[in-house]
Amino acid sequence: MKPTRFSLTFYTLSALSIMLVLTWVLLSVISFNTAEKDLLNQKGEEGKLLLSSIVLLLPRPLAPPEPGSAAAKYLEHLRKDRAFVGLLVIDSAGRDLYTLSDPGGANAALLGVLRRGRGTFQVSPDGRLAWCYLPVMEQGRAIGAARLTLSLLPEREKLRGSRNLFLSYFILDFLLLLVVGSYLLSSSVVVPIRRLLAATRRIAAGDLSGTVDIPGSQEVAELGDAFNTMVVALREKREEVEANVASLNRANREIIEARNEAIRSEKMASVGLLAAGMAHEIGTPLAAIMGYSGILSEEVAGDPEKSDYLRRITEESKRIDRIVRGLLDYARPKGSQREEIEVLQLLEKVVELLEAQGALKLLEVTVEAEPSLPRLYADPHQLEQLLINLIMNAKDAMPKGGKLQLKGMSVGGGVAIEVADTGEGMPPEHLPLVFDPFFTTKEPGKGTGLGLAIAARIAESCGGTLTVQSELGEGSRFRLTLPAGGSG
Repeated sequence: MKPTRFSLTFYTLSALSIMLVLTWVLLSVISFNTAEKDLLNQKGEEGKLLLSSIVLLLPRPLAPPEPGSAAAKYLEHLRKDRAFVGLLVIDSAGRDLYTLSDPGGANAALLGVLRRGRGTFQVSPDGRLAWCYLPVMEQGRAIGAARLTLSLLPEREKLRGSRNLFLSYFILDFLLLLVVGSYLLSSSVVVPIRRLLAATRRIAAGDLSGTVDIPGSQEVAELGDAFNTMVVALREKREEVEANVASLNRANREIIEARNEAIRSEKMASVGLLAAGMAHEIGTPLAAIMGYSGILSEEVAGDPEKSDYLRRITEESKRIDRIVRGLLDYARPKGSQREEIEVLQLLEKVVELLEAQGALKLLEVTVEAEPSLPRLYADPHQLEQLLINLIMNAKDAMPKGGKLQLKGMSVGGGVAIEVADTGEGMPPEHLPLVFDPFFTTKEPGKGTGLGLAIAARIAESCGGTLTVQSELGEGSRFRLTLPAGGSG
């Protein structure tokens, strides 16, 4: 099972968020503690100043303020203030002399101030109240002490408001930082990495056609340049490998063709020797049979039954004679009498010859040749025999008619003559055997299997090659390739 992984943006923003929160907490603790301390100090100074003013307004010798006096009016006004909680004044004996909203009585701190003659400021443990202590001095001697109790709720409200405002600013900054940071991180790191990842996947799929344009920082751009350099190097290496593989395949095909040609030549030579021997051994008694058949035909002319038997003997003897002559042609090609040959004239001559014999009935024959086609230098009679064999083979492949095309064209430094038909075609397994002697797909008695073998033998004797392409139901295309001019 593939483990769950978060994106780089999530990891980076999460780490940044944690750092921001920790920083905010630390700054908040320091800031608020400092602000609270400053407010309490300020409160203490204000309380001392206020208590000093009250002490100065008290009558001497020390006594409670007279009703309607300035001190009484001032204290009454002071009691209406939200921060005022209470006031207690004691005499030199520590007895309560005057109290205003302070029922607590003298405590140890107030008695300590009376005893030491030095004021102080204290905050309650819950932080809600503050106490200002101040001695009442006269001629350098403490004649009493006063305690002013103040509320710290206004200061706490100020601190709470500052904390809320600070938190609001932090949340706003946090959101802005996340949005801006996400955009910058995406544009400078995430997008380039994704482009590199997509390019890497294309390379893994075999596509080395393009490079990638990587935006972002200098390091990311250098990474993109290095990636593009790698792609170019891989593309050059692949082209080099493909060229080598193509060269090896071409050499391999040439070796295979050369081997097949050598095997075929050796086989044809062996078959030629065998055919020559057979033709000699069969030809002599066959000539005697045909001669005596001719003599006997005159003697049995009046007997229809014997004449029919003799006619069958003669016809079968002639078929054997054609086979023998084919074997001789295959074994010992006639001597070449080479001369310059116009390809188009050669094709037209062969077609006219066969048309005159009625061999091209039901066929739609077309003959064409390139105007600038070079002449051949070969034996015209052998080429005529070769073309006749190919055309008759095409005719046999189209018993119900079809299209026969003869075409001359330039191929490289030579000339190619194609004989194409729209006949039945041949299966792929028959193609390697089609030029072998006695190989035929025709019914017994309708073909000797020597026509194409003789054609291939003639092509070879002329310095050319004869090849075939065929598909079942599409027809066959034979191509004779010969050197041009006198180069053969």
